[in-house]
Amino acid sequence: MAEKQIEIELKLRIDPKHVSRLRQAPVLREVKEGRRIQTTHLVSIYYDTPKLSLARKGLAIRVRKIGTQGWEQTVKATNGLREALPARHEWTVPLEDGALDLEKFTDKDVKKLLSKFAKKKTIDRIFESDLKRSAVDLTYRDAVMEMAIDQGVVRAGEAEVPLSEVEFELKDGHPAALFDLALELQRTVPLLLSMRSKASRGRDLYLGTETRFYKPDAVALTADMSAETAFRAVLAQGLRMILGNEICVRQDLHVEGCHQMRVGMRRLRVAFNLFKKNLPHGEAVLLRRLLKTCSKGLDALRDWDVFLGETLPQIEERFVENAGVAELRKTAEVERQKALVAAHDMLDSPEYGQLLLILGAWASYSRWASGASASQMKAMAAPIGKMAEPLLERVYKRVTRRGDNITVLTTPQLHALRLDVKQMRYGTDFFGGVYGRKKVKKFRNGLVAMQDILGELQDAAVAEKRLMSLAPKLSKEGLVAIGLVSGWYAARVDHELDGLGMAWKEFAERKLFWS
Repeated sequence: MAEKQIEIELKLRIDPKHVSRLRQAPVLREVKEGRRIQTTHLVSIYYDTPKLSLARKGLAIRVRKIGTQGWEQTVKATNGLREALPARHEWTVPLEDGALDLEKFTDKDVKKLLSKFAKKKTIDRIFESDLKRSAVDLTYRDAVMEMAIDQGVVRAGEAEVPLSEVEFELKDGHPAALFDLALELQRTVPLLLSMRSKASRGRDLYLGTETRFYKPDAVALTADMSAETAFRAVLAQGLRMILGNEICVRQDLHVEGCHQMRVGMRRLRVAFNLFKKNLPHGEAVLLRRLLKTCSKGLDALRDWDVFLGETLPQIEERFVENAGVAELRKTAEVERQKALVAAHDMLDSPEYGQLLLILGAWASYSRWASGASASQMKAMAAPIGKMAEPLLERVYKRVTRRGDNITVLTTPQLHALRLDVKQMRYGTDFFGGVYGRKKVKKFRNGLVAMQDILGELQDAAVAEKRLMSLAPKLSKEGLVAIGLVSGWYAARVDHELDGLGMAWKEFAERKLFWS
């Protein structure tokens, strides 16, 4: 093995109960070409400073024992993240024993990195992984890759978490082969994209980091960035929002996690709509359908979370110890539990697994370009600053066309306006960096005010439908409680409608930041 390499790998989660199915997958038997899967016991010890300063610089130092073959030590350095497909510089040298010895490295690049970030630092053992790796080389289309099935634990002190994942590491060929093979295997066994490394799991254990919902920073776009690069950055942000909040839904940890996961999917739908003219049909259409399907799987859970966590407490404050209100909460909690089960069903569905993998591919390389016309390729190669203005102008005209008659809009028309305002808001978020955040701020604030009011109106309409579905399950006292809530919603709607005209007037006066 050469001391210096570039590692490109695709990481997937797999339930341990499905591993045997994966090993027997027909496509896997074909691409192994007679090679046998070899299983090895790996113990990997990760080192850093007590405050993890090396990790913050993108460095990972590892000492590994490979079965009975002996020891080796590795330094990895981030080489830019292709979102679902990390590409890292990697240096590996053999060790006579398991003692860390950074002087063993001879490559000038890694010596420079270590001198800059690790010299005179206290480097300690932070965490370890202990696993069985079943690996085999595969030849798929024009690519060669290694498939490794890792099962074991990541451990820091007394704390540990189970690990079960599949890695495809590219040895030769195009990264597209990694995703294409994973999608083929996904037809046989559930595989879910992962963007978490063993090192990140170990660091979280070491720090005792609590699981929280994930809310990303703004997309960092610049005017000279190509439209394709900008589009992939937007897709990557949405993908991080989905994966970063999935655990909150799976373990029912934070209601905000469900909200942010759904927002991530909705932002992606807006992104595909904004770029629609410059994308070929095919997978773009499939992705929009998958995003809509998976987002709907979270709708009921989010609706009941809002009702139980925001609306009903205000009713309970006014009607303390009301038997009907208490019954309404109990019945709604049962429905919320059903919605949670439905959300879990979505997360375990083939559609969700397919969505993650294809999104990961689109965010990692130019997969979108398959079937693109010459004009589409030209548009996506142009600077995003050139494309952003007509995209924003088109959405703005749609918003103003509806909003000019805002005082007489019906409920369905208000809903349509809300969707347009949401698209305008997300488009502003996407392209804000192109024009400068300060220039965008006032316009965005006006959009947020409009979106909040229209969102409250939509929440009221949805909640009324949810409440009516509870009616057959309630006693007379419970039905009276529905009436109390309905009255509260009616007053809330009247209040929001009173402010809608003013919010629209203020928004319409905002200066367009792109002109």
